[in-house]
Amino acid sequence: MMRSVPLVYRLLLLGLLPCIAWIFYVRGQSYDPALIDFRTAAGPATTPMAGSALPQSVDRAAPAPAVREIAGFRQVGEGHRYTKDNLYEHVDGHAEYFISAGFMGLTVTEYAAAGSVAKQADIQVEVYDMGKGIQAFGVLSDESGENPQAVSAGAMGFRTSGGVNFIKGRYYVKISTFNAKVPVGKFARAFSDTLPSGQDSFNKVFAMFPDMGKVRKTRYVKDGYRGLDFLHNVTEREYSTGGKKITVALMTGSLPEMKALLSSFMDYFRKSGVRYEKIERGGSEVYKVLDKYEGNWFLISAGNSIFGVFGTDDEDILKYFTKRTG
Repeated sequence: MMRSVPLVYRLLLLGLLPCIAWIFYVRGQSYDPALIDFRTAAGPATTPMAGSALPQSVDRAAPAPAVREIAGFRQVGEGHRYTKDNLYEHVDGHAEYFISAGFMGLTVTEYAAAGSVAKQADIQVEVYDMGKGIQAFGVLSDESGENPQAVSAGAMGFRTSGGVNFIKGRYYVKISTFNAKVPVGKFARAFSDTLPSGQDSFNKVFAMFPDMGKVRKTRYVKDGYRGLDFLHNVTEREYSTGGKKITVALMTGSLPEMKALLSSFMDYFRKSGVRYEKIERGGSEVYKVLDKYEGNWFLISAGNSIFGVFGTDDEDILKYFTKRTG
């Protein structure tokens, strides 16, 4: 048979409960705000002030946004930041593309005419930090479609059906308008001035291509060029020359890197049973590749660069490459 707890102990326990509650209350006032910050990574942000740089890491906390004007438009509300973890919330179904292309962070802001009191935006600006200028160019070229109309904005820009896309330094910028009267070109140029210049390294890469005909398009492939897992950071240019469509793939790097890449090509040819003929031309290493899938093409090792030339096996085309390095 259980003995009952004496009345005096029960009264003591009841008296202690308010004291315990008070202790928890006092300790609860000394909380760490970081532990109960319910803002997501897509929370408030701000775009850079004129002449300043965007945060190099969008994961870093941004200062409270300041309302400012660009080309007659004022910022509406607060911006939002996105990282690799939540980019899908803004570009659902397309996030993996950006991430595979080198995406580091995204800042989104909206603007309305400065003289209006409307809270609804006329313009949305998306600034993608792509890590490198060449990677920003790759996204621009992929998203601009066939025969885009060039505009003067950033280092390179194109008009779209809903606005303007351009690149500057490591940033890929998409400006979309919700009002047909918005002077989007003027706004794009003014917004470009708020971004740091950075190093538009792709211009140096472009200069390495030969002048061998009309350039139809240029694009950048970060990984797995033509299905080959050892081919990364390839810039490709398509030409129309002599009635043919010729594609030139350019890979650049240090001399040891290019030697290692050439070795990877040789390993691939051997393992895949692809035949090739070595051609001596101007002191360069030139290989005529007899590929049953791609057709005959040339592989040209030229110091700190390697060219792949597709669409022709006419050795006369080699004069555009070997004369540069011979």
